[in-house]
Amino acid sequence: MKTTLFGVVAALAFAAMPAAHADDTSVQIKGGHSRFHMMQEDFADYKNSYQLTNGQILKFSQRQAHFYAQLDKGDRVEIFPVAKDQFVSSAGTRFEFTDQAESVGVANFGLLPLAQATGDTIVMARR
Repeated sequence: MKTTLFGVVAALAFAAMPAAHADDTSVQIKGGHSRFHMMQEDFADYKNSYQLTNGQILKFSQRQAHFYAQLDKGDRVEIFPVAKDQFVSSAGTRFEFTDQAESVGVANFGLLPLAQATGDTIVMARR
């Protein structure tokens, strides 16, 4: 009798669990930035030097299938394509090219080596 009663109580408890969490519709996704596959020749339009609004020079380059941004004479920072005209560094600096790669916007500019700004600054640059 006790075993049957325990079985019924356990079955009711397990049946009620999904109902308790039915209202939780949030989804948590962990991980880095999504990657976008870019062919080496597709980066050709971006390989240039850009004059930033603060006077600094931002240069984009590549070595084989690796893409880089370099501010003035600072260290090159590897950047990763996340869309056809958007890149992100592992530190969180974002680059978005516009006007057929004539302009680039840089978010979190201060995270680049030698940046003359705070971390969350947004700057624009033109060829």
